[in-house]
Amino acid sequence: MPSVLFLSLMNSAAWGGCEEIWYQTALYLAKKNYTVGICCFNWPAKEEKLQQLKNAGCQLFLLPGRNETNTLIRKFELRKKLQIVPFKNYERVIVNQGGWKDIVHGPFKKLDLHLPPYSLLFHNYDENDLLTGQKKRLFTHWVQGAEKNIADAGRIFSVIKKSIDVDIPNQQVLFNPISFQNPENFTRFITSPTDKLVFIMLAELDIKRKAQDQLINVLSSDKWANRNFELNLYGSGKDHLYLEHLIIEKQLSSKIFLRGFTKNIQEVLTASHVILQLTHFDAMPIAITEALAVSRAAIVSDVGDMPLWVKDDLNGWVAPQASIHHIDLVLEKAWQRRAQLEEMGKESFRIFKEKYPADPIGFFLRQTGIKVS
Repeated sequence: MPSVLFLSLMNSAAWGGCEEIWYQTALYLAKKNYTVGICCFNWPAKEEKLQQLKNAGCQLFLLPGRNETNTLIRKFELRKKLQIVPFKNYERVIVNQGGWKDIVHGPFKKLDLHLPPYSLLFHNYDENDLLTGQKKRLFTHWVQGAEKNIADAGRIFSVIKKSIDVDIPNQQVLFNPISFQNPENFTRFITSPTDKLVFIMLAELDIKRKAQDQLINVLSSDKWANRNFELNLYGSGKDHLYLEHLIIEKQLSSKIFLRGFTKNIQEVLTASHVILQLTHFDAMPIAITEALAVSRAAIVSDVGDMPLWVKDDLNGWVAPQASIHHIDLVLEKAWQRRAQLEEMGKESFRIFKEKYPADPIGFFLRQTGIKVS
């Protein structure tokens, strides 16, 4: 029986968009009578996903998550648990990173020496996060040994080359699966943005990465005081309390809302007019692909591959940086052109249909060389 093991190194949060590609692929392969192993960090919030994988017949090898034990005990337990994972019993391993250099830390740094053929997945990156010395050598050995190096943004590879001067061989760019079926037709607005302009941002509440604080500060300016708008911030994260206090401090509790986690992605996107992804660093957030799928204009920052999907004055706007000044400029453009936003959404849908594969899981399987009969 053919076999594959998915090793996910993401441990900064319970779950993220970067987990969806291996998770959905694992479920698909299990249905195709593959022997599927899953090795990932065990967070309480992952329980539902892990149960679904177990119910599908996947074998789970769970590592101690960040919140599971204190740091010293967790490091010891992590090494111990990793040593008993039967990597060599599988024909291929898919190593998923939450970022781009998880592989050079802790017990993972020389794990490539003990793996069968493997592919590496890359997600978030930071241009100022550099590798030198031993870590750079470890990273180079990992990428050179991989069958495929697959990123969810092509810019990741160019940033790595520019920042640490490492050429990544066997490059591929993946398409993360959206959380609902590909719409067949253009999605109209439910309400008019000229009556109330509804913004939405789906992202972890982490202002080091996602800039929700800058967004709130912009919307607290005098010119927005008498404008009829609403901002819904979906997601959870370490900065929830800080953002909650900031909203109260800026007296925006009637206009800006922390909505928490939602499973109804298509529904909340459809109820909005403009999707925001104003971030300091990112790759290709699935929320932007989903925004285009439901025919919505988007406002993004110039990071990752988002500018390949969002074009100024065509289906949204690109802020050069996620700063107060640049966010103010792009939000003002959206306000002034709110009567044209639905037409811009048609262009978003056209771009989605043109660029996004009808079967992202099948596309990913071909990239990794996994054959399904």
